[in-house]
Amino acid sequence: MKPVIKFALGSILVGGAVLTLKFLAARISGSAALFSDALESLVNVAASSLALYALIGAAKPADRQHPYGHAKVELLSAVATGALILIAAVLIFEQALHVLLHPVPLAPLRGALGQGMALNGAAGLLLGVWAVLLRQTGKRHRSPALAADAQHLVSDVLTTIGIILGLVAAASWGLPVLDPVLAVLIAGQIAFAGGRTVLRSLSGLLDEAPPPAITARINELVRMHGTGAIEAHDFRTRQAGPASFLEFHLVVPGAMSVDEAHDICDRIEAALKHEMPGAVITIHVEPEEKAKHEGVLIED
Repeated sequence: MKPVIKFALGSILVGGAVLTLKFLAARISGSAALFSDALESLVNVAASSLALYALIGAAKPADRQHPYGHAKVELLSAVATGALILIAAVLIFEQALHVLLHPVPLAPLRGALGQGMALNGAAGLLLGVWAVLLRQTGKRHRSPALAADAQHLVSDVLTTIGIILGLVAAASWGLPVLDPVLAVLIAGQIAFAGGRTVLRSLSGLLDEAPPPAITARINELVRMHGTGAIEAHDFRTRQAGPASFLEFHLVVPGAMSVDEAHDICDRIEAALKHEMPGAVITIHVEPEEKAKHEGVLIED
């Protein structure tokens, strides 16, 4: 079983444990803010399940119907995760608004409220440790699904910290209205995180160009290892989950043999794959009359 799939399974198990602790905390304390936090954890479990489905789907090899593979399933999963986060924000806002319109007193800090906060804190600690591991794994394996899941978990941990501090202040100062107000703030913060996740994933689905630093490095490698060619132009790159695709045109002297041109392509491809493991590279060889005198100019 691949490491990313193991971590996706782990996320579901951790999410289930956290969800249980947080709903128990909300039930004991009767706090709207803690209930909102528990509702967000419910989304975490759904998002982790989506990530697992996406990783299994993305691991399928290319076939006749999908010659470029299934890697974009991960991006679709990340978009769905962002949408779930936005739905959670709406539900939390509705619950908070209800409590604002029908206020109820807070439970004692040394009693039910304190017990609920302790359970919530334990859940947040567990989630924080897992989020760090998940983020590292997502980055190492270039997995958008795990990265989106980790981002949401980090957001959840920060929310939990804010809730505990806010409830301590509300109970200490005798301001129960802070409870639903905190829930409203949680809804806004979650909505922001969900929107950002959707936008980042959509940029991958739309084949957004890589950052300038990556483009510059590609050009440098082609220039360094393309000795014998004249120029390279019309670069196109795209990312589909962990898979990278790169294609460009390589202009060579008209008198150069096919074998010599092929050797140059092999050198360039080897150098690029050393820094972009697993990349699918397509090089279109053209005679010198096709030169555009732009892109990467290669000197002997």
